[in-house]
Amino acid sequence: MPNKTYALEWLEHAGRNLETARLLIREKHFTDSIAIEIQQALEKAFKSVWAYYGVRVPKSHSLPLLFNFVNEKVKPENVAIEDLITISDYYETERYPGPKYFIPSREEVENYFILAEQLVTQITIYINKRD
Repeated sequence: MPNKTYALEWLEHAGRNLETARLLIREKHFTDSIAIEIQQALEKAFKSVWAYYGVRVPKSHSLPLLFNFVNEKVKPENVAIEDLITISDYYETERYPGPKYFIPSREEVENYFILAEQLVTQITIYINKRD
């Protein structure tokens, strides 16, 4: 059973992460911090689709896993799974120093911010058009 209210709550949180990323980009803040906000925005936007359809929202941070369901329903445009893998790695590797830790370039996070903004917008439109 569709649950638009629950989906919109997830999207509100996604919007906050996206806005935080926008502010951090504007202030030329640390790119690893920006990257985590981008990942979180996409994770929450993807989970909003799961919530809308009344499917138990997975306790996962894996964007490719979450995207499979979103892709079936929303069919967003211009999404390369390789990009989602990279953005997922931000959350999984950027939070803690270690052998896989890396600092993404400013250009990379700015490009992924644009992708995230487009996906959050597409998902928001999709959810808002539903009854």
